[in-house]
Amino acid sequence: MDLPKIIEIATDLLTVSPFNVRRQVGDVSNLAESIQAIGLLQPIVVRQIHDGGYEVVAGARRLEACRTLGWKRIPAVVRPLTNREALILSLSENIQQETLDPIERAEGVQRLVDDLTKEMPRSQAVEIAARQVGKRASTIYEWLTLLRTTEAVRQMVRERRVETTVATRLAALPPEQQEPLARVVAEENLPRADALRAVRFAQEHPSVPPQQAVAAFRREALEEYSVTVSIPGQLYFALAERAKGDRCTIQELIRRAVQVYVAGK
Repeated sequence: MDLPKIIEIATDLLTVSPFNVRRQVGDVSNLAESIQAIGLLQPIVVRQIHDGGYEVVAGARRLEACRTLGWKRIPAVVRPLTNREALILSLSENIQQETLDPIERAEGVQRLVDDLTKEMPRSQAVEIAARQVGKRASTIYEWLTLLRTTEAVRQMVRERRVETTVATRLAALPPEQQEPLARVVAEENLPRADALRAVRFAQEHPSVPPQQAVAAFRREALEEYSVTVSIPGQLYFALAERAKGDRCTIQELIRRAVQVYVAGK
């Protein structure tokens, strides 16, 4: 089998493929510094289009970094890719390099599943999509669940203010409940376990406003460990930060404190 041939292509002949799953290249200053220092270690992957130009299937950030450095030509591998193959290649590279935000990743996978569904049942399409990007089908389903959240929740996921695990649980709530609860989770910086507990409480008590739902599960935590005092907001934030650092729940911190107190009596 012949190895792919690397050629140099003028940067003004290159456009980003519509099948590239990355929406924005973001800040490429660090990448540009690295390329300037040690060169471009990996060529971009392109496919030729009808007007004589080329579409960048993989390597949009590398191209942008090279353009900022004033490069007029860039090493590239030209591959005769179909639309589906271009989408799979773009997805696979970005998933392996973990360069996509969770929503971009989910939207890219959704495009692939939708394309495959034209030829087969959806469940089979998900299985094939999973194999093509090197993931389990259960992981693909979890990613797709993110797309059932509202746009406001998706933006908080993009900004890393709400974890994907929490967002997938929020997707089970009606749209009108999702954003208010997500904002409380983000603004109070709830640890994952506490955020999930708040979502469960909201599911069980749909008429309770988000702030009250959070206050309610805090009371449950206190009652569970027989602590009858209330937690002031400032102390709660401190506990939340400590719980997040220790990868445990606020309830677990309270339990430990109670154990220490009892042991010292």
